[in-house]
Amino acid sequence: MPSTIDKYRLPTTVLPSAYRLRLHPDLEAATFSGSVEIDLDVRAATDTIVLNAIELELEPPVLRGPGGTELTGTVALDDALERATLTFPEAASPGTHVLSIAFRGILNDHLRGFYRSTFTDASGTTHTIATTQFESTDARRAFPCFDEPAFKATYTVSLVVPQGVSAYSNSPVAFETPLADGTREVQFAPTMRMSTYLVAFIVGPFERTRTVDVDGVPLAVVFPPGKGHLTDFALEIGAFSLRFFSEYFDIPYPGDKVDLDLLFFRAIGW
Repeated sequence: MPSTIDKYRLPTTVLPSAYRLRLHPDLEAATFSGSVEIDLDVRAATDTIVLNAIELELEPPVLRGPGGTELTGTVALDDALERATLTFPEAASPGTHVLSIAFRGILNDHLRGFYRSTFTDASGTTHTIATTQFESTDARRAFPCFDEPAFKATYTVSLVVPQGVSAYSNSPVAFETPLADGTREVQFAPTMRMSTYLVAFIVGPFERTRTVDVDGVPLAVVFPPGKGHLTDFALEIGAFSLRFFSEYFDIPYPGDKVDLDLLFFRAIGW
């Protein structure tokens, strides 16, 4: 497939198929660090990879190819186009490659990307959370990615969070690992193949209701402490909506679960 010549669209000589994303948010400092591995299909020999990134600091990328070849590249950021151009010392041949990038960012206060929010509990204590809003093109503020709807892929998300802090994402938790510094890493199962704007994760002092089976789909509500009495309606309307849209479109719900976020009343899982 030839590369597009539209400067506002990403080239199509390199296509992602899977992301493995690890993020470590610091709620007090309002920052986060992370790393991503992206499985790529290089469709034509190239020494540059163009993807989206904005408000991120990127470390030198590493491109691993067939046979164990490894190239370390440089990064040129274009804030106007919200893109990063990765340049490597030699061309990558067509085939399957793995791109690795470490990065840092801010938990902004602008309700987009990976951002910081707060809620106040019944005792008047304010709690800080980190959450996401990626639609339509703000996943690029959380991790370097091919942030256009046509570049669909799967996502395996890992979140490093303090003990006692909950973490949620699109898919169910696969496993949790305690870390030496007292935090823990929560890894979620790979998602379905989807666009970047559908990726979601949330970190904070939340609780979760019982799970309701909706025609084989596990449904629950995530809520701030002290708000459990408000969850019955959310569970009821969530179950009704799942059944309604599955019947209306005649398409079974494609995800592994749905967690409704009572704080924002949105679905984490679609």
